[in-house]
Amino acid sequence: MISFLVSSASFAQKVTFLNSDTKKPISGILVFSEHYSEGTLSDKNGQVDLGFFAKDEVVSIEHTSYGFHTIPKAELTKTGIYYLTVKSYDLPTTYIDHPLRYSFSKVDENQQFVCIVGPEVVKLENPANSADMLQNTGSVLVQKTQAGGGSPIIRGFEANKILLVVDGIRMNNAIYRSGHLQNSITIDNSVLDQTEIIFGPSSSLYGSDALGGVIHFHTKDPKIIGKDSLYLDGSSYFRYSSNNNGLATHFDFSTGRKKWGLLSSFTLSRFGDSKMGTNRAHGYSDWGLHPQYITQINGQDSMVTNSDPNVQFGSEYAQFDLLEKFIYRPQDNFELALNFQYSTSTPVNRYDKLTEYRNGNLRWAEWYYGPQNRLLSALKMSFKTKSKIMDEGIVQLSYQKIDEDRISRQYQSTFREHQNEDVNVLGFNADFSKAYPKSQMIFYGVEAQHNIVKSTAELRDLYSDETLNTQTRYPDFSHYLNSGFYIEYKKKFKNRAVFSTGGRYSLIYAQSEFKDTSIISLPFNEVQFTTSAPSGHIGFVLNPDSATTIKSMITTGFRAPNIDDYGKVFEKSGNTVVPNDDLKPEYVLGFEFSLNRSFFKELITIGGSVYGNYLFNAMVQRDFTLNGQDSIEYNGEMTKIQAIVNTDNAMIIGANTFLKVQFTKQLDFSYTYNYTYGRDLANNTPLSHIPPQFGKIAFTYAGKKLNTSLYSFYNFRKDLVEYGGGADNLDLTPNEEGTPPWWTLNYRISYELFDILTLQFAAENILDVHYRQFASGISAPGRNFLIGARMSF
Repeated sequence: MISFLVSSASFAQKVTFLNSDTKKPISGILVFSEHYSEGTLSDKNGQVDLGFFAKDEVVSIEHTSYGFHTIPKAELTKTGIYYLTVKSYDLPTTYIDHPLRYSFSKVDENQQFVCIVGPEVVKLENPANSADMLQNTGSVLVQKTQAGGGSPIIRGFEANKILLVVDGIRMNNAIYRSGHLQNSITIDNSVLDQTEIIFGPSSSLYGSDALGGVIHFHTKDPKIIGKDSLYLDGSSYFRYSSNNNGLATHFDFSTGRKKWGLLSSFTLSRFGDSKMGTNRAHGYSDWGLHPQYITQINGQDSMVTNSDPNVQFGSEYAQFDLLEKFIYRPQDNFELALNFQYSTSTPVNRYDKLTEYRNGNLRWAEWYYGPQNRLLSALKMSFKTKSKIMDEGIVQLSYQKIDEDRISRQYQSTFREHQNEDVNVLGFNADFSKAYPKSQMIFYGVEAQHNIVKSTAELRDLYSDETLNTQTRYPDFSHYLNSGFYIEYKKKFKNRAVFSTGGRYSLIYAQSEFKDTSIISLPFNEVQFTTSAPSGHIGFVLNPDSATTIKSMITTGFRAPNIDDYGKVFEKSGNTVVPNDDLKPEYVLGFEFSLNRSFFKELITIGGSVYGNYLFNAMVQRDFTLNGQDSIEYNGEMTKIQAIVNTDNAMIIGANTFLKVQFTKQLDFSYTYNYTYGRDLANNTPLSHIPPQFGKIAFTYAGKKLNTSLYSFYNFRKDLVEYGGGADNLDLTPNEEGTPPWWTLNYRISYELFDILTLQFAAENILDVHYRQFASGISAPGRNFLIGARMSF
């Protein structure tokens, strides 16, 4: 329903659409003429220019969340602001905003399943970090090697086969790992405006790495109020968690005038050692316990007894996140934005290494990541122009600096190993859109990123400060260039069907030098290649009636080997991974079909999708020979040689379903279920990274001031015969028999005490269940009580 509420500020040809409850702008409102000859979308500020519509024309307005309406243009243009009321249930589909890669939401339905996490959800759920935010959706499973991490798995793809993007800029760099990737926590969820989880191959739009999907983080922008007076607003929160004695505090404020806006955000989090659950319903009495740890006594390493083996000693860490944004808009059709982000942490212990035994003793006295540092700075220019080739455009220059250091020392060794990786990434993006008659739109753009990677290593004596050479993790020096061009076409028909197709051509160049091969003798000292690949998709969305949505899509994906794939040296669980200079790109051909249907005036909504991906030249970790040998001495012991290699082909199929029952306007029930199956067809073995069946069940009440939810996460069993390669960490399961099933019971409540103050409480894992997420190196926290307060001004 539309409410015609008039604002005193108005423009002759412009309308701003706002949510009637939150008073926030609504982007992606599709506004088109009666005969589909003209059309446009509202921008991120909710504004749309109606100048090209005839004065006496009847204008159609459509949005999945707000419904379909027809209104005379004269009524729209005589006022400046119109409020829209959300329909009772919002389908989990997506719309396309301008330009295409910068924002998905919910009107022009995309063929892929997309889960969107908005800021209100983050405020209510209070996740400790962005990895937990993804886990809370019930559609993404998150692996954890240590407490200070989180590696999302989407449809059997993980790490460098999922693309992370922040504000339109690729986070994936040339050393993103193939095993488990913990970088998602370097994004501060406190300052996110929206996060889109795009399921399935997306290479035609995003390029290499987007095999399993894309996670696109959008940080908030400062407001520009259009008036000369200065405004100031902000928010803050405080959160305490009992399980790990964790504290987090956040503060942000924004200010601005008619043509500029500034946003500053600071978040500081500190987490102590996590305590696992004590309710061992799985029947394994000692699985995951931490009975001993290493500390120094009188300058000597000593193994001491942990007074409470349920406490995961060494899992503590702290993190600081900073964001600064400045926007300057000298005129309505032009905007400049400066974006600065910085995230750093204390050293983060690799917990699975600290609990690894060799010959009856703990193997490592120290094994930690140096401070996880991520810096991003970007200059973005946005503009609107009515020309033959574009209506809107975004051009962005970016720079990223990532420090990734690994420091380790074996038990009773006086030498500490330092492996330091310095990554500098220069980026350029240009994205454009153009609307054509009869509800047609074209999106196109170019992208390039140049990675410069320097890898160093040394052994340093604790007492004498003597240094020795040791093996670097990656080639000594590398250049890695990732570039591409894409184009996307969309057409909306009178029956509300949507057709889309698009393609991309990607070009990858890599050059790496191995200057010192004395420790591991390689038959080469340089890797250099240039590779390219097309990718594309075609899809349809059909709406037979207002209660039914049918989607179908065929797509291709592409991923070129990065430095971590072809140049890494790494030892784990008796296997040493070595470089491979004969690695080729991997490709995927995928399909997806989904059906959503609501009943009884949207009181019940049910839907689901089935998908399949066929991989060619899939990159997997397998046994390997080097210089005719199948084993090598590394870190003082004989280990089996492995490498990332291409297998002939592989297959991943799966399904996901959801159900929502709206008992009243405030009370609802929701359910998600996810199933994935993967197979290396060439070797007839399971693929790695395939999660067990999992999902989420929730009863939620959302009132004007009170919001509360009783919910449960669940995982089915994953048996030994379903485990793939080393990344699945079979050795970390009980008796190497696989992952036991588990479920948790959780409760949260928040109450708006005053307009500016909201109090929050949560009880997580109420039954104190002991469990580990699939492939994880650390047990999940046991019972945890969370209290928090949020303020706004």
